[in-house]
Amino acid sequence: MKCIDFRIRPLVDGYRAMVANKTTEKFLNAFRCSPPASVKEQSVELLLREMDEAGVDLAVVPGRQSQMTNVSNEALVRLAERYPERFSVFPLFNPLKARESLQEIIRLTKEGPCLGVSIEPGFGNDLRFDAVQYQPLYEYMNEFHLPLLATFSGSIAPVLDASLPGCFQAVAKQYPDMPMIAGHGGWPWFREMCCVAFFTPNVFLLPDLYSMHCPGEEDIRLAANYMLRGKMLFGSSYPLLPVKEAVRHVEGWELFADSRDLFLYKNAENILNTARKNKTSLQNALSCEIM
Repeated sequence: MKCIDFRIRPLVDGYRAMVANKTTEKFLNAFRCSPPASVKEQSVELLLREMDEAGVDLAVVPGRQSQMTNVSNEALVRLAERYPERFSVFPLFNPLKARESLQEIIRLTKEGPCLGVSIEPGFGNDLRFDAVQYQPLYEYMNEFHLPLLATFSGSIAPVLDASLPGCFQAVAKQYPDMPMIAGHGGWPWFREMCCVAFFTPNVFLLPDLYSMHCPGEEDIRLAANYMLRGKMLFGSSYPLLPVKEAVRHVEGWELFADSRDLFLYKNAENILNTARKNKTSLQNALSCEIM
């Protein structure tokens, strides 16, 4: 079955810390999953084999720069260049180094292989989504209609208040030409995020690991099958879940055929294809600047 996994962290560079600091073990135990061979061996080749077995053609790899897990964007770009048909990197914008980071983001999206950008407000920093440090990035993304993958849930903020859905929606409405993808789906506020996504055209939900054996899973299944079937994306959140088990679990939901295809790959495909077209606009703009 065809699938695009919109949230995978291959165990390269700083992402290996997710095994060393027991984060992977914590989540695998919570969802009663055994670590796959690729996690045990920290092997990209084994991950690719597991993706093949699950029917995953392409995976989106977000960046991360925190005290526990610090991954360089360049290392992820090298991964995408090595496996261009399998990985699409969304480099991380670091608000603590806003000017330098924005320059890197512009270079990677204009000249490099990147189609979108990732952010993690509250994770490795104490900033919220509407912090002034993020505004130059939002303006750039909005101008060229590039997708933003934002980790958004109660798990990344010091207190739950910072993950209230209204904060996410306010940014989306201020920058309506920037597709905003809520990684973790805003869990545990998923029902409220359904309201945000239904009434805010540029908001998409990526519940990833919280789709599996988690409180609120039935809400996720209902949203994917009915009112948000055009706004939901599949993600395993590997290595926190095995890719094969995450895909098989969704197959067990017995969604309508069109809803299943939208959730597993078509919605993601539409976002990435649109980003490719907008990237051409970026490159044309760059050419005009040079001329």
